[in-house]
Amino acid sequence: MNMDSENLAYMESLYEDFARDPGSVPLRWREYFQTLDGNGTVQLGPSFKPRSIFNPPSGNGHSVAAYDAAALQEKVDRLIRVYRARGHRLAQVDPLGRALPTIRELELDYFGLRDDELDLRIVSTTIAHAGLDTPRKVLAHLQETYCRSIGVQFMHIDDLAVTSWISKRVESTLNRTELTREEKIRIFRRLNDAVTFEKFLQTKYIGSKSFSLEGGESLIPLLDLAIEHCAMQGVDEIVLGMAHRGRLNVLANIMGKTPRQIFAEFEDFETENEHGDVKYHMGYSNDWTTQTGKTMHLSLCFNPSHLEFINPIALGRVRAKQDRVQDFDREKGAALIIHGDAAMIGEGVVQETFNLSELGAYHTGGAIHIVLNNQIGFTTPPEQDRSSTYATDVAKMLQIPIFHVNGEDPEAVAQAVRTALDFRQQFKRDVVIDMYCYRLRGHNEGDEPSFTQPVMYKEIRQREEVRDRYLHKLMESGGISEAEAEEIKAHPKAFFDEELLAARRKSRIFNKNQLEVVWSSYKGGHEPQGEQPDTSVEAETVQEYLRALTKVPHGFHVHDKLERLLTARREMADGAKPLDWAAGEALAYVSLAAEGT
Repeated sequence: MNMDSENLAYMESLYEDFARDPGSVPLRWREYFQTLDGNGTVQLGPSFKPRSIFNPPSGNGHSVAAYDAAALQEKVDRLIRVYRARGHRLAQVDPLGRALPTIRELELDYFGLRDDELDLRIVSTTIAHAGLDTPRKVLAHLQETYCRSIGVQFMHIDDLAVTSWISKRVESTLNRTELTREEKIRIFRRLNDAVTFEKFLQTKYIGSKSFSLEGGESLIPLLDLAIEHCAMQGVDEIVLGMAHRGRLNVLANIMGKTPRQIFAEFEDFETENEHGDVKYHMGYSNDWTTQTGKTMHLSLCFNPSHLEFINPIALGRVRAKQDRVQDFDREKGAALIIHGDAAMIGEGVVQETFNLSELGAYHTGGAIHIVLNNQIGFTTPPEQDRSSTYATDVAKMLQIPIFHVNGEDPEAVAQAVRTALDFRQQFKRDVVIDMYCYRLRGHNEGDEPSFTQPVMYKEIRQREEVRDRYLHKLMESGGISEAEAEEIKAHPKAFFDEELLAARRKSRIFNKNQLEVVWSSYKGGHEPQGEQPDTSVEAETVQEYLRALTKVPHGFHVHDKLERLLTARREMADGAKPLDWAAGEALAYVSLAAEGT
């Protein structure tokens, strides 16, 4: 006998009447019920498969369908819980598409779910979406939410209010964001800016070190989206900290440093107010005008060469700025830290900084952590440089979510940014976006990565760049015309050509120090400013110190590379060569030692 959901309740009512008095039901039903149990007692195991188990338990508590409904509902609830906790392990976040692990806890038979149960009716009250009335629909919804281009890691959080907020946020939208045509074109434009800048450098300065962003160009639209979203949330100032990878691209396309300044540094022109540091360590400050006309101030900290050491400096700058304007709600300033994947898990200062993040004396309202995860540290793959599953596992020491996202899905990147920043605003805690990408070249432009990672780099060199992949998607959906795309692609190249000509027309460049502009009128500190001590050293004395530093003990054989260094230092002492940063640092120590301080 086939029963649908509408007739099941009627059948159960008849069965209850039959159990009390077999003569009270029609003959046909009485004969049917008698086949279920030979002695007329209530049978607890099913002898048929109802097409639905939607209905609640009947009055006597002995309904076969009600028992199965509870059991199946428990299986589905377990399925939901495990996908929330472990679904990120099957997320398609690797742009290289390498094989995903086998996760036993995410296989249907782990929950005891059979194929013939997947289309039975259920009532799901633990997932925030309408229409999920069968296990099959629930499973598809969970896979779409947690196993596509974003993996959400949040069930390590103990606070139920936080986990509930995150699950409702991502499950109600399938973890996707609706972008307007203008927003999609802006993403394409920023990708094009990033790609064109790198191609220009690699064409004009072949072999020069730039630590390119190639393979991770989605960082530029990510930062663009983050800055714009922070502005909407009331943030007035962002302090950024990052290492060398992609810094020149960030300086040009986010910080607003003019390309001619960057190109001049490649040309090795003599510069006024020379810092003496390499171009990919430079900091910068500038104003950013949002799409709505709001002005925000951006500050990129100088890179101290030691990976991740800039993190507490950036956070300290934000806290100082907040305290100075009495922003005790920690809403007007934000820190945005860009990590490398190997350094994120490998450098102890990362854990130390996380530990400070929620202490009263150091809290800034939540830092935004971006991991530029190119899945290799110098020449070492993840399986050889960490014991943890993710580079971000150190962040699990805090009660914060981690969003793993495929950098070759720019719209997924946009969703991750919006969700992460809304979490930060809601709970005033740190948040992590782990953007998976790859590194097109070696650690620097002089390295050949295929020597140590031949399989990985064979795949990388066959890939289409993210800009063109996204353009094809836009054109297929009618989001942009070919003429529009060509115009967008041509603009930055023409601009860079003009900037290069402008840089080469000058043999001496004045680099305006934006930090001096911002801090020129600063008067601070609790103590009155006393007389500034004279720390100068006579030029002749400096020359003596520098020559002394180049003396080699009698009978000591100096390596050829060190001999070249010492020769260069002697030329500096004679005034034949400009003093470099390292020599200046050595002289500072010598002068202090000579003064007995």
